[in-house]
Amino acid sequence: MKDIDNQGVAPWFALADADIAVARWVCASSDATPELFGLACFHAQQAAEKAIKGLLAAADKPTPRTHDLMVLAAALPVGAEESEIIGALADLAEYGVLPRYPTVGLVLSRELAEAALRDAVVVLGWSRSRLAGG
Repeated sequence: MKDIDNQGVAPWFALADADIAVARWVCASSDATPELFGLACFHAQQAAEKAIKGLLAAADKPTPRTHDLMVLAAALPVGAEESEIIGALADLAEYGVLPRYPTVGLVLSRELAEAALRDAVVVLGWSRSRLAGG
């Protein structure tokens, strides 16, 4: 597995960190709207997606052009003992596309955005621990 400092890996994690920062900013905002909460959910999903793609890059595996977190996770593979990660990815999965469209009827709230952020932080931490050999 490549080191996180490798040029093909570190950019994925830098982008994931930026997505986490955006989601945190929205969640901390006292005047955020449902639309902004949707963006927080989207960025949380994106952080998880980029962390998984960073792991794939570290393992010299292709990084498919998909937003489907379960497809990406299946390429790692993620073991059944890591059910917390599978659950977090499943919870985040719908936020890759749905918050970007006003007609889907997804009702977004601060609570959902905060839960998505927590899930993304878990996935990012897990991904970094896998890079470190944990």
